[in-house]
Amino acid sequence: MADARRDGLLAVLTLAALVVVGVRTVGVTPFLRPLAAAVGVAGALVLEWAFLASPTLATGWERRGVPVVSAVAVVVAAAVLVPRAPWLVGAAAWGLVTYGGLLGCALVGWGNPVARVSTRRGR
Repeated sequence: MADARRDGLLAVLTLAALVVVGVRTVGVTPFLRPLAAAVGVAGALVLEWAFLASPTLATGWERRGVPVVSAVAVVVAAAVLVPRAPWLVGAAAWGLVTYGGLLGCALVGWGNPVARVSTRRGR
């Protein structure tokens, strides 16, 4: 079972690092673009659905070090890509905000909204 507190802390730290990298490199504009927000939200929802649909993927996430390495990889990729495609840092940030919302729903006892949608379709 996923460690929600660890994943939440990693998401917050990664989001903070993305905002610092983005704002210092290209300003706030990438975070305000509707395309970046839409791609980030959709990407997070698809990724969450993939974890729910694939027990193998979820098990891989729980392997030692994978969450931390993934968070570091996102920040490094943002630092490298932000000068070439600034909207990507905005999309990554919006994806993390979306994940935070999903995690918050689960932590307060409402359950994962993505899981409810996927179970309605027979999954």
